[in-house]
Amino acid sequence: MTNGIDKKALFKLKSEPYLKPISDLGVGFYNLDENTAILRFQLSNTKGPLLIHENNLTAYAYFESSNGSASDVIELEIEDSNNGIVAITLNKEFLQASTSTKVKGQVYIGVNNVDGNPEYNEVAVFREFTFEVADALINKISSFTKIEYIRMFDQLKMRIEQKVKDIEEAIANGADYVAEMKSVLQEGIETLNAIVTEGKSDVQQYITQAKTDLTKVKDDATEDITTTANNAKTSVQDTASTAVNSINSKTTEATDHVDAKVTEFNQTVDNNGFLTPDKLTEDLATLNWQKKKLTNEDGGYETISLDSDVDKLHSMEGGLYYFTSVPITDASSTAGYAQVETRTGVSNIKRITFKPYNSNQIWVKRLYNTWNDWERIDTPQTDTGWVPFQLINGAVANTAFKTETDKGFDCAYRIEKRGNVTEKSIRINASKVSHSQQIAQLPENFVKSVQFHYVRVPINQGYGLVGVFPSGAVYVYIESDKRDGWDTTSQSYYFYGEFNWKE
Repeated sequence: MTNGIDKKALFKLKSEPYLKPISDLGVGFYNLDENTAILRFQLSNTKGPLLIHENNLTAYAYFESSNGSASDVIELEIEDSNNGIVAITLNKEFLQASTSTKVKGQVYIGVNNVDGNPEYNEVAVFREFTFEVADALINKISSFTKIEYIRMFDQLKMRIEQKVKDIEEAIANGADYVAEMKSVLQEGIETLNAIVTEGKSDVQQYITQAKTDLTKVKDDATEDITTTANNAKTSVQDTASTAVNSINSKTTEATDHVDAKVTEFNQTVDNNGFLTPDKLTEDLATLNWQKKKLTNEDGGYETISLDSDVDKLHSMEGGLYYFTSVPITDASSTAGYAQVETRTGVSNIKRITFKPYNSNQIWVKRLYNTWNDWERIDTPQTDTGWVPFQLINGAVANTAFKTETDKGFDCAYRIEKRGNVTEKSIRINASKVSHSQQIAQLPENFVKSVQFHYVRVPINQGYGLVGVFPSGAVYVYIESDKRDGWDTTSQSYYFYGEFNWKE
């Protein structure tokens, strides 16, 4: 409703074989509700909300009052196909016919059988639910009260008419009011002019006095600043002379001390043989200090060509480098800055960080027992995980390769976003299908443009082709020379495979 006053009640219905009605949720409407009494239902099964679409399912509802009143079989509107939500607005006439009763309702869904084959017919009946229809309070006002309201409104009408008459008489005398208002206006103008004239005079006096005061303050401040500056100059000169004399004295003392220490040092070297080149090298070698040079003498990184050799990359020692011909794909360049991080005494842990010189990309390669692929870490990533979907039109889902050893996957789709790149994937595991049959309905615009991909079928049946369309429809196609031998009723004739693409 565009006016926003609709009253919505939500029932959650599951497709399961239990006859007990769902709990009374206390839902109720009134017999004067019009286009505002809305029931919404979320249809689900044990795996979660049903994926519904007008192309593959039709939902109906039927209502019956305890007084015998009943509705037609009404088709429900699909509000959210991804979350299985349908809705209906209760008819005003049905609400009035069901006044002061409890109403039972039930929802039904049926699979659209595009082939018209009876064995593909599927109908699911959900649990019963209840709600009440109450008599609006206004309907219970007594006749006496209604008469009192009529008399009250009649008296109000008379008072309004008298007010209108008084206003009309006042308007007729409007000329006198206008003359009086003009007189008041003229007096006001004359008073304002007098106030403005007096105000201008006062302001001018304030300005003249302020100029005189500022001039005096400036002269006094100038005299004070001059006196302070002269005093400061004399003090600085005296301090500087004292400091120079002190520095000269200290310099003489320091020079004498250094000369004495140099003489003493030379005597020590000559007498004891300390600090000879060989002795100095030997002492440095025994010290525990960082001996690896992280950068060149000018601060730049060492440049190394990896020749696109991944083993050469993996064997690099810890440090900072500028690599060329890095074995990497999807990066903006194979040349750039790199940091190799290792752990002392451990050979199965290592991390390599690579930054192409011509972009702000950051890629990481990690070793923990085995090396993983390059990962880009400077862009946000999202992943829906595998979302299961149902098959329609008689197709049977998830029967191929479902042994303990094969561990075949189920029908599902997935959306992964890495920065500006979106990758979508679909898994198909379907049997009992025929050529050019729609087997599933995915959300609309799941693909931007139609996608066709090959999947596995039984080895002696060639190949299978799957088409996914922007409408969300998924179709299967059998190789032309294998269609005559294809068994549409056997689970041994399957379509199985996973495919993906980037958008």
